[in-house]
Amino acid sequence: MFGFGKNSPAQHVRRSQLLPLLEDGDQRAAAERFYPSPGRESFLTALRRLDPQSAAAIVAAGRQLECAAPLAEQPTVAIAGMLNSGKTSLVASFLSAEGKKLCLRGANNREGTHRFVLWLPSAWEQDSELWGLLLGRIGEALGSPPERLSSDPQQAHAQYNNSEGDASLLSVPLVATDPGLDAAGVGLLDCPDIVSDSSFGRGDPETRRQLLGKAATLCSAFLVVTTPEQFRDRDLADHLRVASDLMPGVPRLLAVNKIRPRQTPDQVWETFRPLAEQHRVEKIYAAYDFDIENSRPYIPAPPGEHDHRAVDASDPLPIFFSLAENPDENPPAAILDDRFLTELPGQLDRGKLFERFRIALETTLRAAVWEGGMDVIEEGAEKCQRDIERMRKLLLAVGLEFFANRQPGGQIIELRLHQSERIIRQLTDAFSASAPWYARWGVRMNAYVVKIVGGTKDLFRQIVPTAIARQKAGEVREALTAGEFGGILTPGRLDNALRQHGVVDRLVTQPDDSQLNQLSREAIARFERDDFTSLDVVRLDESVRRMWKEVPASKKISAGITPLTAALAAFGAVLLIPLDFGGSMIVASASIPELLAAAGLSAFATYWSGKQTTNNVGQQAARQQLSDFSTVLGDTLGIPRTDQPLSVQVAKQEVPLPAPTIKQRPAEWAPMTYWKTRQAFQTELNEQLPREAS
Repeated sequence: MFGFGKNSPAQHVRRSQLLPLLEDGDQRAAAERFYPSPGRESFLTALRRLDPQSAAAIVAAGRQLECAAPLAEQPTVAIAGMLNSGKTSLVASFLSAEGKKLCLRGANNREGTHRFVLWLPSAWEQDSELWGLLLGRIGEALGSPPERLSSDPQQAHAQYNNSEGDASLLSVPLVATDPGLDAAGVGLLDCPDIVSDSSFGRGDPETRRQLLGKAATLCSAFLVVTTPEQFRDRDLADHLRVASDLMPGVPRLLAVNKIRPRQTPDQVWETFRPLAEQHRVEKIYAAYDFDIENSRPYIPAPPGEHDHRAVDASDPLPIFFSLAENPDENPPAAILDDRFLTELPGQLDRGKLFERFRIALETTLRAAVWEGGMDVIEEGAEKCQRDIERMRKLLLAVGLEFFANRQPGGQIIELRLHQSERIIRQLTDAFSASAPWYARWGVRMNAYVVKIVGGTKDLFRQIVPTAIARQKAGEVREALTAGEFGGILTPGRLDNALRQHGVVDRLVTQPDDSQLNQLSREAIARFERDDFTSLDVVRLDESVRRMWKEVPASKKISAGITPLTAALAAFGAVLLIPLDFGGSMIVASASIPELLAAAGLSAFATYWSGKQTTNNVGQQAARQQLSDFSTVLGDTLGIPRTDQPLSVQVAKQEVPLPAPTIKQRPAEWAPMTYWKTRQAFQTELNEQLPREAS
């Protein structure tokens, strides 16, 4: 596939090394997959997944380079031309009388060329291996197997003109042989006429340009035919650019046809020289309009003929000669035979031509592998990373719907804690253990030192043992359920948040309502089951002791209920929230200041939120829970975890979130793929096929 072949004089790209590297999906793989399952991908496998056309282009470029050596002695010249420029007449000038009859020539669209026609020497068909290689190359380049040009002139003309009007036939090349090319030893690729619009209905201009670019990779030289009136035509410059971009080392030639005698050869030279210099055209050929009598002095006698005025009236063909910068060396002065375009094949240095052709093909392969391949894979990996990070941020935004305490303007002033049973136990223990004697009236202290067993109601009864405490707990419970403070996360509310933030639309496949609700239930269940976040015991105890000490005594007793009873009532109220939702899976979240304020302990709430040391106790755990919840939600939906840290703005400060601590579990939905490119592959690729040619 890649490299030259056994007979190559110099192997700049070795098939035995490059192909195994591009196909290696193990130790030398181009990409590494981290999620949903670890693995590696070869360069070609990854590229086929991202851009199948680019992968096919690399394979084709490799095969073209491999075929370059066997075809070194059989060069092909591409001949492209503007509409009505006389391009096919130029091709016919190389053919035998029988071949000329098959060429469709004329000035109107019924006689235009709307197919690729590859003319080859008849002798080449005798070598079956060479013939198969030639047909394989043209078919692979244009994407369709070639079709034989009919030997019947009328049918051949219909094929040339694509009289069926089928635009798809533009990519089906026609192949013909002619003994007139045997002596020249070159093939001629007669390309479709260059058109400026789609009015002909036989392939739009852009498709023609693309196919011309593909066909150019077959050819050892590129010749564009035009007329004096077309030198400002943008399409002419575009097609010269196609040749220079796709085959930078291949000789480019320009043939100006149908020149009127009022324009001398030196004037033609001056007109087209800037265009030739811009696109590195090596030679400019000229042919005067043989239908005008005054053109005779500028039509030199072809090689082997003495009467330079003699033109075959039955089948006139243009006579092209190369223009010289010195006006005295151009007709009507006599010129040497080697100035005629028909002598071009004999002037081709096969060795030099092959080397330039090889360089051009290697340049094409290099561009295909690096720009069309490696850059595409890297861009795909970067897009994968961006998509994942975008999803992680959206999941974080979903989590903040329930874990953020916001001001009316939307600014987050603090994060809320998932009031799990573990957190409730810690708060009740810390508040009761350090409460002063007057704060404990009506509270049975043994409720906090015995080992708590049983269900939610048992724990609630031990935390809130008295009727007045249970009344306060009921008030807090109603306020939390009504949304006056805190956040209640249910499967239905999570469904809505996932939709509103665009998460559902960005999943690999979109779940229906029932599936989404089941995913939300699973995410909540996972979080409830695996959330083992706890408050820092030492800092919690120290903060509570300071609070009891610094809050004025006048603020510690209110409405006949001790502050400890009120605080414990608020903590216990959270335990009963699931009962308000039929015992279904829910997550209740509230910050410590929110719970204290809901219990009527505004002084305590103000103190707790106003002191950095006390507030950090709950906020540190809340950040961990937020990180864990958004990650568990991602695990459930098939969103990969990454090492990229997330952050959230709280009280106008950017606060980083800690790494998740919850164990990763398999996804419940079609997962995204997380992968990266491997630098080791690029290093080895650059050693075998340097990105920049030396």
